[in-house]
Amino acid sequence: MSKNVSKKEIAYQVIKEGIISGILEATNIYTINDLFERFDIGRTPAREALVILASEGLIVPIPRSGYQVKPISVQDLMEIFHLRRVLEIESVGLATERITGSEINILQDNNRQEHALAGSLISSETSEKYRKGFVLNLEFHQTIAKASGNKRLEKMIVNLLTELERVLVHDPYLAEPGQHSMIINQLRERDKLGSQETMKVHLEDTENRTLSRF
Repeated sequence: MSKNVSKKEIAYQVIKEGIISGILEATNIYTINDLFERFDIGRTPAREALVILASEGLIVPIPRSGYQVKPISVQDLMEIFHLRRVLEIESVGLATERITGSEINILQDNNRQEHALAGSLISSETSEKYRKGFVLNLEFHQTIAKASGNKRLEKMIVNLLTELERVLVHDPYLAEPGQHSMIINQLRERDKLGSQETMKVHLEDTENRTLSRF
């Protein structure tokens, strides 16, 4: 059983990386056999992985044809960021009332890594560092969402970030330590209105950078 799960996870990661990197293009339709031959993964794990990727909004099943990478339009991005503002401003507000000391520590450790990454990007920029920035950013926002105490809210926020991954992973300024530091301080001080305003500005800045590349 664990062996099958492992193969499914490998297939999921391989196909997802193909989507994020652009190897799998939105203009093409891919069959299970195409993915089997391209990535050397089993047909059953590939099929199971595609179900997950479809639920995350990254691919669309085409009846009797195969699967297509879901293209992202400017309208899609605007809708996703609108939802992020609605959900994450509420999330950080709830978190100011409920966040624990251990969760603050997680955010502070995350922020230290962001500062180190920002410093390293000055000397050299690589796709690996961009990916690290996305992972740190996801952890930051998910930790706050978890601290809100609303599991459904957390799941919705993570799903939106996952849908944006193939765009955000190319943003060298995504893991922005300055704004994140401000939010952490406001959470520590239980400053609900301040944290909500900073989160709003933070998300708007990210949206503007993202849209400027389209």
